[in-house]
Amino acid sequence: MQEHFHFTTNKAKIQKQYATILSIVITQLSYIEPHLKRRNRHLLKQTDAVIIAIHVLGKLFGFTSERAWHCFIVGNLFTKEVFPERSRYNRRCRSLRWAIK
Repeated sequence: MQEHFHFTTNKAKIQKQYATILSIVITQLSYIEPHLKRRNRHLLKQTDAVIIAIHVLGKLFGFTSERAWHCFIVGNLFTKEVFPERSRYNRRCRSLRWAIK
C-alpha cells in the first residue's frame, strides 16, 4: 500500500481511471436510479454517479481514512467549490452504500 502523503501516481492517470470508473457507474446506476428516492436533487454539487465513482476510486487506491481521501480528492481532482464538504460527502457515501455494493 502506498503512503498517502507520498502518492506517486500522476494526475493524468488518476483522471483516466476516474473517467473509466465513472462511465461504468453511470451505466449501472441508470438501472437502479428510479429506486433512489432523493430529495433536493437541484441543490446537489455533484451527482450520485460522481460520488460513487470517487468512492470506488478511493477504495482502489487503498485509502482507509475518509478524511485523507477527501483531502486528496479536493487537492487533485476537484476544487472545494464544486465538491461537497467532507461531512456531506461521507454522509452521501453512507446513504449510497447499497448502490455501491
